[in-house]
Amino acid sequence: MSLDDDLLRMLEAHPATARALPWRQTRDPYAILVSEVMLQQTRVDKVLPYYQRFLGLFPDWASLARAETDALLAAWSGLGYYRRVRNLQSAARAVLELGGVPQDEDDLRRLPGVGPYTAAAVCSIAFNRPALALDGNTLRVLTRYFGLSDDPSRPSVRRDLTLRVLPAIPPGRAADLTQALIELGATVCLPQGAPDCEACPLAPGCQARAEGRTRQIPPPRKRRRTERLLWATAVLVRGGRVLLGRNQREGILEDLWECPGVDARPTRSPLQALQDHLESLGLSTRLHPLGEVRHAITFRSIRCQVFQGRIEGDVPLDGNPDWAWVSPEELGARPVPSSTRKILELAAQKSNP
Repeated sequence: MSLDDDLLRMLEAHPATARALPWRQTRDPYAILVSEVMLQQTRVDKVLPYYQRFLGLFPDWASLARAETDALLAAWSGLGYYRRVRNLQSAARAVLELGGVPQDEDDLRRLPGVGPYTAAAVCSIAFNRPALALDGNTLRVLTRYFGLSDDPSRPSVRRDLTLRVLPAIPPGRAADLTQALIELGATVCLPQGAPDCEACPLAPGCQARAEGRTRQIPPPRKRRRTERLLWATAVLVRGGRVLLGRNQREGILEDLWECPGVDARPTRSPLQALQDHLESLGLSTRLHPLGEVRHAITFRSIRCQVFQGRIEGDVPLDGNPDWAWVSPEELGARPVPSSTRKILELAAQKSNP
């Protein structure tokens, strides 16, 4: 059997086994780009409730390009990796400046935040042009099929796979092939030695299966060492509203709204560090502990000790656009990270046992 035959068999099997995902029902390059950006480092089940809602708020390039920062980040709130949606908006603005979305893979890569995989996915799925979209799922399928034991993140491996597969894409089937390969990796050719080879249409030509090396291919990636952080946060309440401030530190949480807090690692007392921080903001209140919230962001593991206090009267932050007293009803309209939502949920539980 040849690669051409195996790919055709995979395409024949795909319609009967494919998941009914909403972004599979369109060839709109805008909707496809939104889905691909959302799916970066994020599970499908996490993305599903966000995708249609996001398209309802921002249905096209123009609406996304002119979106206000708070509305944009609020629509993304909970998905994490917020730089993705900033880049997505920049890409929308670039498309409007160009007068239309590029159809060529290399031109797509010139859009802000669009890397090799995303460009190939949009090129093939939206425009049905031959391109090989190499995400983790596709890399796992193809390195096993060809028996390649090198690290698939190496550019040389990606070039090798592209040279092998691109000429074998059946004419007019680029979109189907991209989605079939991704689906195969997500549902059948699973990681860590757990592929369902009996259900795999590529099994007849798979070198890793023939050589009994599905557990070794691809090799496990080295994990970045986890950085452990200790944070102290205050839930400050006044008249049924909680004080939130806009994060102005550069990074993945920039422009999101959070409770006031401080890195407590340099001190022996998180409470004292938090009180000192609040006093520097002109806030003085008696704090009592609520408990601890744990949260992970990329390679950081965060323990957050949560305290609560009540504020009476005016404070120096009143009128500052980067600070706001927010009611529970208003919370959904602001971009709030998952860690802050956990903190506010803990405060609500303690207030209503």
